[in-house]
Formats: sequence, C-alpha cells, structure tokens
Amino acid sequence: MHRSIMVRIVVAVMVVVTLAGCAGNGSNIMQTDTGKGAVVGGVSGAAIGALLWHSNPFAGLVVGAAGGALAGGLVGDFMDKRKQDLAKALAPEINAGQATVQILPGNSLKVTMTGQTAFAPGSAVLNPEFLPTLEKIGGVVKTYGKMTINVIGHPDAKGTWEERERLANQRAEAVRVQFLGMGVKPALVSASGHPSSDSMDGRVDMILNPVVSQ
Repeated sequence: MHRSIMVRIVVAVMVVVTLAGCAGNGSNIMQTDTGKGAVVGGVSGAAIGALLWHSNPFAGLVVGAAGGALAGGLVGDFMDKRKQDLAKALAPEINAGQATVQILPGNSLKVTMTGQTAFAPGSAVLNPEFLPTLEKIGGVVKTYGKMTINVIGHPDAKGTWEERERLANQRAEAVRVQFLGMGVKPALVSASGHPSSDSMDGRVDMILNPVVSQ
C-alpha cells in the first residue's frame, strides 16, 4: 500500500481510538468488553474504509469507520436482501401509496416519499405521518451498516429557480437531521436539493448506496 495512504490510516485509527477513549471518560466504558469491542470495530472499519475511493482516502476512512464496507462480490446479494427488508417493513406505506422502493443500477436502493406524505406547499417541516417511515429506513441502515443515505429534496412547482433550490435543500436537510436524531451516523447521511426536478410536489427520495471496498 502506498506510504501516504498508510499514514492516513494510522491517523484515522488514532482518531477513532481517541474518540472512543473520550466517550468512555467518566463512565469507565473502556474497561468493559463492550467498550473495547467498539474500539476494535471502529479501527477495523477505518482500515476497510481506507481502501475506498483512492482519490479521497479520508472520506473512505470516515465512512468505513462509521459503517464498514462490502466486498464487491457480495454487494448484489446484500442490497437485494435490504430491498426485501425495506419492502416488508414499509408494506403498509407502499400499499397505501405513501412510499415506493426500487432497486437502481449499481445496486443502489431508492425509497421515495410520495405526494401523499410530502411536505406541505412552501414548507420544509416534515409531515408527522412520514416519521414512522423514516424510522424504518433508518433502522435498516443502523442494523446492517455498509450503506450510505443520500437524501434528495424536491421543490414545489411555484417560485423562482432560486426559491425552488432553497426549498428543496431545506427539505432534504430536514430529513437528514431527522435521520441523525434517530441515531444514523452523520458520516453515512448526505442531503441535497433537486430544484430542476420533474416531480415538483414536495416529495423526497432517499438513495441507499452500498459502500464497496476496492
């Protein structure tokens, strides 16, 4: 492995261990098997993540430490099973037309918040009826790891391009913050608006991307 990447791995491992140690201060968590396991798991994840995205090793280190990575040959089966998990968990919403789940090229999964559960016109405040759906999606990511969530907000049809961009970004960020509050690790969740979307009805897409080691 290239020396510069090795240096970054060492730095990232030190960061993971330091953070774990800080988390244990005052609670003696590092004296327990659980605490020690958390450090080992974080270090292993960081080492795996270092193999990701050679053009941006630090990004790979952070994501790997947060959720781990998949060997290339396991990606298809892993994501197909996650689709089954989501389809089962979201069956009430899917049957009611409130959400859809589909697999995309590259083994990513797309969960869409449809117009029935969308944001109210002009609003970036989450519809309370959609919170249980987010809980289910976040639960799958927390349980299995090895995935990131890219939240894509859609605007309303009215307003200028700048207004649509702002609203789409605010909606995506509202969902991202909700995932964080549910315990999904920050390194695994990103948010962006889609102001030029063809679906200007306040919906939100959540793209679950597999994290693949190279």
